[in-house]
Amino acid sequence: MSSRFKDGLSTLDAIHAFEQHACVFKPFMCSSVEQLTSAALEEIFEVQLSEKGSTRRHEETRVLGFWRDYLLGTEGLSLKDILMFATGLNTLPPSQIQPQPKLIFQSTSRFPVSSTCANTIKIPISKTYDQFKIDMDFGIQNSPGLLNSNIVDSFNYI
Repeated sequence: MSSRFKDGLSTLDAIHAFEQHACVFKPFMCSSVEQLTSAALEEIFEVQLSEKGSTRRHEETRVLGFWRDYLLGTEGLSLKDILMFATGLNTLPPSQIQPQPKLIFQSTSRFPVSSTCANTIKIPISKTYDQFKIDMDFGIQNSPGLLNSNIVDSFNYI
């Protein structure tokens, strides 16, 4: 640590807490980019399901299976693209995403809709996985935020 930083922590008497409990503070003080996996991406979303026993819940459960398969089998899109579409983030932060991302089922559009301010993605209720995948790919690839992030990424490689 730099001496000025240590001096600042000493004035608050926080330096002792950092030294004695370094493992507790490490996730907040040291950033490390972890490989984004389908399991990690699936875990961050709170799934909003309808009432148990309802027809809608049955459809949502089927589509939730499509969602999980979609995350496992991303081809043209990356998990980073899906995270960017849903939250506006291109990597998972060291601590939790706030507000917690929500996965909502919707039947008003064939394509996914997201609100990056609310960290919400609304996925379409489709009859088949193939249709679900086509609609998800099209919706995410043609979203304005993703198009802008791909432009930024391309400038990073120049």
